[in-house]
Amino acid sequence: MNGIHTRKEAEDLIYRSYLRAVGNIKEKRDAEVRKPELTRKLFRLLGSPDRGQKFILVAGSKGKGSTARLISSLLSHLGWKVGLFTSPHLVAFNERIRIDGKAIPDGDFIRLANEILGPFTEIESGLRDDEYQGPIGLALAVACLWFKEKNTDINVIECGRGGKFDDVNILDNEWAVITPVMEEHMTHLGPTMDDVVSHKLGIIKPKTKFVYVSGQGETLPKIKERMGDLAPAHVFYYGEDFFAENISPGETGTCFDVRTPRAFYPRLRLSLMGAFQAVNAAVAVKVCEDVYGGAIPYQTADRCFAAIQWPGRCELIDRNPAVIVDGAINEKSAAYVKEVIESMGRKNVVSIVGVPADKDYKGVIRVVSGFSKKLLITSPDISYLTFPADALAYARSLTARAAEIHPLEAAVKAAMRERDVDAILIVGTQSLIANAKRLWNQNLMDIGK
Repeated sequence: MNGIHTRKEAEDLIYRSYLRAVGNIKEKRDAEVRKPELTRKLFRLLGSPDRGQKFILVAGSKGKGSTARLISSLLSHLGWKVGLFTSPHLVAFNERIRIDGKAIPDGDFIRLANEILGPFTEIESGLRDDEYQGPIGLALAVACLWFKEKNTDINVIECGRGGKFDDVNILDNEWAVITPVMEEHMTHLGPTMDDVVSHKLGIIKPKTKFVYVSGQGETLPKIKERMGDLAPAHVFYYGEDFFAENISPGETGTCFDVRTPRAFYPRLRLSLMGAFQAVNAAVAVKVCEDVYGGAIPYQTADRCFAAIQWPGRCELIDRNPAVIVDGAINEKSAAYVKEVIESMGRKNVVSIVGVPADKDYKGVIRVVSGFSKKLLITSPDISYLTFPADALAYARSLTARAAEIHPLEAAVKAAMRERDVDAILIVGTQSLIANAKRLWNQNLMDIGK
């Protein structure tokens, strides 16, 4: 058995089983295709490194990554040693696994990949051609081994597209967080909103201590209907039991108040842009109050939120002109970006869009074209994804000022040359955002606690 010697080899191991099987998979539904029981078997062979650890699972359709980051950061500022597991990464795979904001070092990633190699191979030998060990499950095994080694106090885990059949759902989570649920991934989760809601709520276990639901629109009644059957110990709904108010988004971030049954937190300052981030922060406050066992010291919350970094999510990476990057790949996410741009008061916006062909590229282009002085279609310089051949034609059907420029660096230079440009928006797939971060020489291995 060959060992693993480089970060690239460790990352290849994470995807090896899936890439072997993907060509043989005929079924689409997660309930049929995904097998979290294989992840549980891997964990047993590794000595169940998750046992004895505390976990918060975060599921939802929008904002789950930001919410997970906000929860982990606030707990870190409260003095806890906090593991964080999210996806996807921007530049290096290590970014998915952090403790107090610091990504797992290459040495630990490689060493722990070698530790799972034997059990991985044992399981692999017994699988059918259309069965696979999920990449998230393998990455989670590395994360839990590292969290155990480093003796974290608690770990915040972001779920994938669903919840019930996600590999992370093998964890015995004491807390469950549900962010807004929308129509998404219907091919994999099911044809109705009831199916989508059922998947998200699957992270609620019989002994889940608290559940925090940030529902919206038609999904909230569906979520409430299910709570009687799930019978968690406590349920708190955003907008009813706790909420953000007096939200004032701006170019430097967002200012807002938070009210919970325990306390009132006035004029909190959040470095993340967008009114929706205030909602995510309110959810984080409510969760952390319960983990902490009381109201959060106001100065701690304010200091945490004012300094927090969450790369690639409505992130301001340069000024004069302002450069904002965001990983929106559908119309609804692009609408959130529009809110941020409007809150900044910038009028001469050049948008650079790179959304893959299998995502809602027309929806993103449609929203962005509405506020952009000029729209540039591009793609990342490194990507395995396919980008739409008709993106420029569609953009030109909406605005006369559209062009296609590759690579991203050339598109950025063209945007900079535009007369009176006061904001450049780079929006699209994560590899495009990673490309932008590299152009600005930004390292993401330590984003601060």
